Amino acid sequence: METVQKSINTKEFTKNCIMEALLQLMHIKDYNDITITDITKRAGVSRMSYYRNYKSKDDILLNYMYRILKEYVEALKDPAFSSNFQTYDHILNSMKHLQKYKDYVLCITQANRSQILLYGLDLYMLEVTQTQNTSSLERYELYYYSGALYNIFMHWLQEDMKEDAEVIASLIYNHIKNHRFCEVHKKNKN
Repeated sequence: METVQKSINTKEFTKNCIMEALLQLMHIKDYNDITITDITKRAGVSRMSYYRNYKSKDDILLNYMYRILKEYVEALKDPAFSSNFQTYDHILNSMKHLQKYKDYVLCITQANRSQILLYGLDLYMLEVTQTQNTSSLERYELYYYSGALYNIFMHWLQEDMKEDAEVIASLIYNHIKNHRFCEVHKKNKN
């Protein structure tokens, strides 16, 4: 059993090294010019280790996005957050969490990969509302909401986050508190 745990820890360590190497390289090189050799040298791992864990550079960025989402979900263990994700507190927590990963978002934006953030927000909405297997119309409403969060966050980021997260969360909350989806989601939960 200890050997399995050690193997998992080694794999996670390798993945972390590769992720960090790519993010570091994205600060000094154009994304399209970064090679697998650049990443493996910076990470101190073999090409075989790279390909055992990832298929592409985009795969690394997606994996990092999944980790950000997982960390966020784990931080919100309170069931109230998943049943009512459009509260001011939930919105504020999400803005602060995204703000914590500002550097990552700037890197993926510069690399023309910001759709990874949108994909992550879409995935989060489907998971938190447990609507993966519902009608497309219900999912479209969630995509509308995640798209709005994405757009606001990206513009806030481009403006160097001059406003406090509380101000942005209030703006979003005041806009959506009477939105029809809040009522539809509540009805579906009952």
